[in-house]
Parts: sequence; C-alpha cells; structure tokens
Amino acid sequence: MITADRTLLAVGLAVLVLGLSSRLVKKHALSPVLLALVAGAALGPRALDLLDPEAAVPRTVLLEQLCRVALALSVVDIALRLRPADLRADARRLAVLLLVVMPGMWLVSALGAGLLLGLPLAVALLLGAALTPTDPGVASALVTGTMPNRSLPRRVRMSLQGEAAANDGLALPFVVLSGLLVTLPLGEALPEVAVEAGRQVGVAVVVGLATGWLAMRVVDWAGVHRLAEEDWFPLAATGLALTALALAHLLGGTGVLAAFLAGLVFSEGLPERLREPIHEVHRSVTKVALAVTFLAFGMVLPFDLWWSELGLAGVGFALWVLVLRRLPVAFAAVRATGTGPLSSAFIGWSGPLGVAGIYYLVHAERYGVPDYERFFAAGSLAITASVLGQALLASLAVRGYRRRTGEEVEEGEELQLAGRLP
Repeated sequence: MITADRTLLAVGLAVLVLGLSSRLVKKHALSPVLLALVAGAALGPRALDLLDPEAAVPRTVLLEQLCRVALALSVVDIALRLRPADLRADARRLAVLLLVVMPGMWLVSALGAGLLLGLPLAVALLLGAALTPTDPGVASALVTGTMPNRSLPRRVRMSLQGEAAANDGLALPFVVLSGLLVTLPLGEALPEVAVEAGRQVGVAVVVGLATGWLAMRVVDWAGVHRLAEEDWFPLAATGLALTALALAHLLGGTGVLAAFLAGLVFSEGLPERLREPIHEVHRSVTKVALAVTFLAFGMVLPFDLWWSELGLAGVGFALWVLVLRRLPVAFAAVRATGTGPLSSAFIGWSGPLGVAGIYYLVHAERYGVPDYERFFAAGSLAITASVLGQALLASLAVRGYRRRTGEEVEEGEELQLAGRLP
C-alpha cells in the first residue's frame, strides 16, 4: 500500500543516505544511482512490499514524467559544464558519436533483440531504439568526481557527457520510426516519421535557443540591477531546464533536446561570478531527481518476470547490450577521428543506459507493442545490467587508464593533456 508518508520517508532516507555517503560510495566503485535502484527494488511490491507506486499511478505515467524532469535537469547540468572550447576540441569525436555510433547502437541492439528474444523486426527495432541513448546523469556520475577528474583528460570526459546530453533528444527519430513500423507499412511510416521527427526537433531547436538566450539576458539584467536575493539566484538553471522542457512539449517539440540547447546558450553567456553558485545548486537538484527516478524504477522492476518470461535469452540479451551495443562500433569510429586506442576504448566502453532508456521504454507503450510486458521486462533487464556493469567497472576502467598513461594531477585539479589523446 502506498501512502504519502511512506513515500516521503523512502525518498527522504534515500537522499539523506546517498548524499552523506557519496564519497564513500565512489571510493568503493559503486554509483549512487545503482544504490537508489537497489533500494527501490527492495522497497517495492516484489520484495519488502513497503511501497507500490503502481497502485496509485500507472507505471508509464509515473516513469515518463519522472524521467522527463530528471533528463532535462541532467542535460542542463552537462551544458553548464561544457564550454565553447570543449565543443571545439571535441567536435570531431562528438560528430562521430552522434552520427555514426548512435545509429550503430540502435541497429546492434535491435539485432540482439531479434536474434536472442525472437522479436519481430519492427518491435526489435523499437526496443533497440529505446536502448540507444547513453544517459547524461549516469555518464556524469561515472566520469566526474575526484578520481576521474584527476586521471581522465577533460576532452575524454566532455566527449562522453556532451554525447549523452545530445543523444537523448536525437534518439527520438529512431523511436518514432520504429514505433510507426509496428503499426504501419514502411511506405507509410517513412513520410510520417520525417514530418513528425522534423517538427519535434525543429520546435526543440527554436524553443531551446530562444529560452536560453532570454534566460541569459534576464539573469544578467537581474544581477546588474540587484533584483534577486542571493539564495534565489542559483535556482536560475533549474528554472530554465523545467521551462524549456515544458514549453517545448506544449508546442509539440522534444523537451529534453530543448533543455540541452537552452542550457548551452545560457551557460555560454553566464558571468563567471554566477556560474559556480548556479551550477552548484543545480547539480544538487539534479542528483535528487536522479535518485528519485531510479528509486521509482527499482520499485516497478519486473524481476520476477526476467527468468519466467525471458530465461537464458534475457540474460544473453542483457549481456549483448552491455558488451556489444557500443564498444565495437564506437572503438573503430572514434579511432578514425585520430583519437588514440586507449581513449577510444574507454569512450567505447563508457556508454551507460539509464533514465533516457527508461523514458523511451515506457514511451514505446503508446505504439501498441504486442506483449508489452515482455518488451518492458527485456528492456528493464538490459538497463539494470548496464547500470550495474558500468558502476562496478567504472573505477577499474579509470585506474587502468591512469596506469597506462602514467598521468595524474593533484586533488582539486583537472587533468588536461595537450596534443593527441593516448
């Protein structure tokens, strides 16, 4: 049974424990989002049965709305980290990651769904599309913090975070095309997806650039004229993320992409004296949103169906997605940009699933997928395996990178490597 007090208790304790133990958690190669996921699964109806959110809110509605907010906050958080110099330095890698690796992840994931789960072509493509985007929140959690900052070059970390922020919205055409193929012949689906995806992305671009510019001007004006109290000023980025998200959706666009573009414009025009306090508060808000989202996802995980409905095929598919979805294609593509083999391998491995995958997984229900519960079980198992695998291996990967390069800076500094990445 779900009650307001039980929900507040679970959320409050999760945020408190994760916040106060975050440094210890990272030290032991874990991830706060992984712990939130495990806590949700333990509290949910399939374990301790202390909370059952589906008894009050349909699963699709709950996860879709939580994911939208968490994604918007996460992509703006990354936009505040990125500088124009980062975009220039990483332009070729980002272009390859978005234009080559992203379609590759879609097709490889779909191939696994067809071969291992026996899904029809259109449904396999839809599941592959849902599992295509890398997650901005999880990616940031894995490549930020004391150890990654000291051991990984900024260009590697910003390439991964920039890709994760951009591909959440850009995955939409793959999802729309695959979803329409579930219900329409190819000849009818292609024209419709061109119009629908073009409209949604176009609205996102206009809304994102406009709201980002307006927010930048308003913040600057309010700062000059001292219109805002100091403790309210840092909430500007959070307000911008939610505004761009909601406005783009109201106008029929992709809200997450709009939020990222708004964050980029806003960040570029921020005075340096305001950047750190705004980013610090926004980063904290984002972490709370991610913890709540993974807590809710854990509560609705159908782990009782993973074996009964999927069996060994489900385990094989989860491993397929974890190992093959990204690494082979990304390694070759990133190497072609002149990036060294060590950095190409690290970027190729570090493509975690997370909130974006959850969002598109529940979004897919609107296309009338046959046997949607099996579809959701397969997708949720792949996302859980990715969160678990990436969290457990992230520290090993960072340490391995550091050993191979022999480069490390003092705590509080950020590693900058000149020249070609190793």
